[in-house]
Amino acid sequence: MSKARLLLTTIFLFSIFLSSASAEDRKVTLADGRQVVLRDDFTREYYQQPQNVLDTSSIKDNQIPTFLRQGITTDKESIKAAIELFSQGWRYYMPMPKSRQAEWGNGDRRTTWWYGYWINEKTKSLSRTDPTKHSNGIYYGDNQDLRFTWRNGGSPPIPTKLEWLLSTNGGVAPE
Repeated sequence: MSKARLLLTTIFLFSIFLSSASAEDRKVTLADGRQVVLRDDFTREYYQQPQNVLDTSSIKDNQIPTFLRQGITTDKESIKAAIELFSQGWRYYMPMPKSRQAEWGNGDRRTTWWYGYWINEKTKSLSRTDPTKHSNGIYYGDNQDLRFTWRNGGSPPIPTKLEWLLSTNGGVAPE
């Protein structure tokens, strides 16, 4: 086999390997400590920590920014967490009644409800549970998609303060 043919065969096999590899971004750490995101199209960019929409150091209890849902009293730690989640794209969709008899506080187990869920509008990831903050400062969900699912059995629990702040309507205000 000639060297040219061997080279072409090697390149062909390598291209098949690359095309079958997972087409997702990879984050690597360089020797100097900087992190780089390697894209599947062979481009790269330096990783930036997520930035908050506003400075949270001066937030006080019950000072809810206008871009979050109003109507409750809450502590500054909950507001800071809500701002971080909001700035990273997370929003919450409240559970909604599916049957006519379903309403908040109705314990009738014959009623049906659409599940509430989290969605990240930037990454399009979904979560059944509250997103959790990891050591890199980024909030991750559990990747469970409950958008078009429903359940039987009485009113869901009262929403948490985070769920309330990061939703736009529905639900009952947490205490």
